Amino acid sequence: EQEAGMTKWLFFSVTICVLGNSFLYGYNIGVINSPASLIKTFYSQVYLARTGNETVYNPSDKSLYYAKDDNSSTVTTTLAPVVVVTLGPKGTTIPSNDTPPVVVVRPQGLARSPDDIDKDNYIEIMWSLTVALFVFFGMVGAFTSGRVADHFGRKKGMIIMTIFMFIAAIFGGITTMVKSPECLMVSRVFVGLHNGVTVSLASLYLAEISPKKIRGAIGTCHQLFITIGILWSQIIGLPDLLAKWESWPWLFAFNAVPALVCLVAFPLCPESPRFLLIKKADEDGAKKALVKLRGTFNVENEMEEMRIEARKANTLEQFTLKKLLTTPDLKMPIIIACTLQVAQQWSGINAAMSYSTFIFKQATIAENIIPYVIVGQGAINVIATIICVPLMEKLGRRPLLIWPMCGMVVSFIVLTVCLSLLQSGNYQSSQTTLGIVCIIVMMSYIIGFAVGLGPIPFIVCGEIFRQEPRAAAMSLALAFNWICNFILMLTFRFIQKAIESYTYLIFIVILVAAIIFIVIFVPETKNRTFDEIAASIAFGRARRGARHGQDGEELQPMGGGQRV
Repeated sequence: EQEAGMTKWLFFSVTICVLGNSFLYGYNIGVINSPASLIKTFYSQVYLARTGNETVYNPSDKSLYYAKDDNSSTVTTTLAPVVVVTLGPKGTTIPSNDTPPVVVVRPQGLARSPDDIDKDNYIEIMWSLTVALFVFFGMVGAFTSGRVADHFGRKKGMIIMTIFMFIAAIFGGITTMVKSPECLMVSRVFVGLHNGVTVSLASLYLAEISPKKIRGAIGTCHQLFITIGILWSQIIGLPDLLAKWESWPWLFAFNAVPALVCLVAFPLCPESPRFLLIKKADEDGAKKALVKLRGTFNVENEMEEMRIEARKANTLEQFTLKKLLTTPDLKMPIIIACTLQVAQQWSGINAAMSYSTFIFKQATIAENIIPYVIVGQGAINVIATIICVPLMEKLGRRPLLIWPMCGMVVSFIVLTVCLSLLQSGNYQSSQTTLGIVCIIVMMSYIIGFAVGLGPIPFIVCGEIFRQEPRAAAMSLALAFNWICNFILMLTFRFIQKAIESYTYLIFIVILVAAIIFIVIFVPETKNRTFDEIAASIAFGRARRGARHGQDGEELQPMGGGQRV
C-alpha cells in the first residue's frame, strides 16, 4: 500500500517532466492554428515582394514591408484597409498622414506574372510544409529517442533537448523582423526534433518512476498536459491577445518559457531508478532515487523486483532495431504498440486540432466566432482528460479505448452528414442549426479522444515491454506516430479540398478497423507488473489470455487473487 501513494518529490518530478515536454508538444500542435490567416498572409506578401510583383511599405515606419494580393486590380486583406498606389519612374513618397496600416505599391505598367495564377497553390504548399515540418522532424527525433534515452538517461536527455527549444523560440520570434518565412520553418524543425525525442523520454520517465497502482493515472498526466498545452496555445492565440499582425511571432517565441522552467527545475528531480539500476548497474543511485520518489526507506520489495529484471537484462544483448523486429516474443507487442499509434494519429485528431479553423469554416461558422469555439474545444479536451485520470485505474485500458472510439465513429458520421447537407445548398434555412450540430459533434469527438485514444496508446506502449527492449520499442512506436502525423498534416488540406465533406469517412474506416483490432488483440494492463504483461502477450492469444487467464499465474495482478 505504501508504494501506491503520491509523494511531494514524485508530484514535483511528474509536474516538471510534463510541463517542460508534454505541455510543449501540445502547445506546438495548437499554436500554428490560431494565427493561420496571419501567417498565410505574411507568406503571400513575402512571395509577392520577392517575385517583383509588388513593393510594399508600412507607413508606420516607412520600411519595406508586405501586403496581400488577389487576382483583381484591387488588394484585399482581412487585417486592415489598404491603399493601392501606382509608382512612376522615380517611385512615390508615402504621405505622413496615411492612416491605413498597410499600403501596397505596384510598379507602373508591370504585368502580372503567369506564376500569379498558381500563387494560392504555392502559399497552400508553403503553409502545409510549415505544419508538416514539425511532424517530419518529430519523426526523425522519435527514431533517435531510444539511443538518447539509453545513452544520456531519461531525465538528462530531456534536459539536453531544451537547447533545441531555445533555438526554435529565437527563430520563431524574429520571423517578421527579418521578413523571412524560412525562419518560422526552421523554428518548426527544431520544435519537431525536441518533441520527437522528449515525447518518448517523458513517457518512459513517467512509466518508470510511477508506483504500479497509480502508473496509469500518472501516465495520463502526459496526455493531460498535452491537452493543456493545446488549450493554452488557443487562449493566447485569440485575436484579442497575441494573434495580431504585430505580435503573432511571440506565439512561437513563447516556447522558451516552459523550456527555461525545465532547464532550471529538472536537475533537482531524481533520475529513473529503473534506468539507473537496470541500464547503468548503479544500485546505490537507484535506491537513493527510489527513496526520494517514494518518501520512505521501505523500498526493498521494489528494489528486488528491479534486481530480478536487471539480472534478466544482463543475460541479453543490447536491443537494436533489427533485434527488436526479429525477436519472436516481441512481434505481437510491437504490432500492438505501432497499431495503437497509427490509430491515434489517423483517427483525425491532429487534423481536427491543426486545421480546426478550416473545418469550422467548412461548417459555415462565422469567422469572428471560430477562435472562441476553438478555445471551447480545447477546454473540453482538458476537462475530459482530467476526468480520465481516475477512470484509468477503475475501468482499465481496454474499456476506455473501445467505447470512446465507438463514440468518435458516431461523431464523424454525424459531422459528415451535416457538412454534406450544408454544402448541397438545399438547407440554407437550417444553416445555423447544422453549424451548431457540427460544433457539438466535434466536441463529442474530442471528448472520446481525450478519454481513450489520447492517453492510452502512450501508457500501453510503456507497459507491454520489459525493461531491456522498452526504449527501442517506444522509439519505434512513436516513430510510427510521427510518420502517420506527418502524412496526415501534409495531405489533409488537399484531401479536404478534393472530397470536401466526405473527408471524415476515411477516419471512420480507420477507427472501425482499430476497434476490431483492439477487441481481438490488446490485453488489459491495469495493476500488473511489466513482466506479467509482457509474458501474457503472444501472437493471436493476447485477448484470450488477458480476459480468461489462460496464462495462469502470470495473469494475476499483484496482491490479488482475481484474474484480470
